[in-house]
Amino acid sequence: MRPYQRDSYRRTFQSDVVGQRDDWVRLGETYFYPTSGGQPHDTGVLEGDAGQAEVTEVRLEDGDIWHRLKGPSPRVGEAVTGTLDWNRRYRHMQRHTAQHLLSQAFVQLNPAFETRSVSLLGAVCTLDLAGEPQADDVRRAEVGVNQAAYANHEVRSFEVDEADIGLYPLRRPPKVSGRIRLVQMGDDTSACGGTHLKTTAEALPIKLLRIERVKGALARISFTAGWEALDDYGAKHETVTELALGFSAQPGEVTARVEALRLELTEAKRALTLSRHKLAQRLAERLHKEAPNGPIIHILPEEDADLLGPLAQELVAYEGVTALLGAVQEDRAQLLFARHEGGSADMRGALRTALERLNGRGGGSAARAQGGGDAEGLAAALGAAANQLG
Repeated sequence: MRPYQRDSYRRTFQSDVVGQRDDWVRLGETYFYPTSGGQPHDTGVLEGDAGQAEVTEVRLEDGDIWHRLKGPSPRVGEAVTGTLDWNRRYRHMQRHTAQHLLSQAFVQLNPAFETRSVSLLGAVCTLDLAGEPQADDVRRAEVGVNQAAYANHEVRSFEVDEADIGLYPLRRPPKVSGRIRLVQMGDDTSACGGTHLKTTAEALPIKLLRIERVKGALARISFTAGWEALDDYGAKHETVTELALGFSAQPGEVTARVEALRLELTEAKRALTLSRHKLAQRLAERLHKEAPNGPIIHILPEEDADLLGPLAQELVAYEGVTALLGAVQEDRAQLLFARHEGGSADMRGALRTALERLNGRGGGSAARAQGGGDAEGLAAALGAAANQLG
């Protein structure tokens, strides 16, 4: 076994540099874990004669572990002291140990719920499972995995010969050959090269967050564990508490209060849409009476800029109408030109004429075109478009 597999709790160590290339070094012995098996690499510092350098990445290449450094790089043959970012390492161990327990919890529910892939790259980890587990299976698995963790099983790791692998009840076949490292915790025994906790209780609490369907007819289970689960709970508790205070309600009443607000908002939007429609109708009637034979040119005030579309729709319902409309929003001119479906005027050409004066851009069809440009000179641009139409 590698050093980090023999003692995952080692935080500092001494070694020497046996290889170097660019900003990467290889050590005679290292406790830094390289990215592998869905588990991200360790970080930390490496200190030599020239000073301290950050270890920003760790890779396994052809059996050798390479460390990428940011800072003074030690020379080949130089003695160094490595120090791991322990907070990062410990959280990785919590994630990985929880994953083993969770995979086993699903298999105990149904042997078809086998783990196909794992991602432990962030605070929210994922398992991709076969067998199409449902929401009720997720709830049962959460109970089972936390019971297994509370049992405080010792986490053991040991190596066996490939020929003896059949003597052990593995959750799934190993992906390696030769001497195989096994990790055992309670009912779960798996071939694994990652870092793990000393006992399962250190992974608590384990919270399953959601289930979603992904490619390959798999179910993706998102979960969080240990300190990261507590961080997640703390953030959500703070949010719910603040909402409850804002509603003068108990935390358990927040969902109902939010749903009531959602319904109120939906009703308010419906009423606003109706109000805009009526306002656009009345304005269209007035504008049509004022210019029954020529193009209708109108600039909406900024507070009514959202009426641009509804107003155009109401105006072109009148036979023979051509509408050249504009509005100013946040110091930008918005233009919408439209005509009755039986007309022949080219709205796209008229818009092009207006936008040339406003340094703007836009497009559309012969019946309806829209765009935007500089606010200054909007009235003159609409007038030029009307002249172009003749």
